[in-house]
Amino acid sequence: MWIESIIMPREDDSEPYVPAPQRDRRSGLAAALEESRKLRDRVQRFVSAHDLSDGVRWLSEPGLLPVITIHCTDFALAKLREAADFVVGCAAPIDVYPALVGTQGQVAPEALLTSAVSHLQRRV
Repeated sequence: MWIESIIMPREDDSEPYVPAPQRDRRSGLAAALEESRKLRDRVQRFVSAHDLSDGVRWLSEPGLLPVITIHCTDFALAKLREAADFVVGCAAPIDVYPALVGTQGQVAPEALLTSAVSHLQRRV
């Protein structure tokens, strides 16, 4: 069974919380992207070092938040939870989710927009 899990960096609670100083958003964005990339690299190294590659189906790309989504087996999930570098949560078995790509055809954006506009016009 494949499970969707969420991985986040483990926080160090040994030091008291100190708010970050105000900074330019561009540097904050670059720092967030770098932190997310480092987390993904640590997870990949852990999976490779513990020979869990067969137990991992998919690993999300780095984003703006230091959070990685992974589709893995129960065994891989148990091993990932033993890691000291990150915290691993569990969403649900993937089998209970509907298919990510439905069998229905694509809906044209104009159709969605037309229905939304008519609904909003009634409210005005």
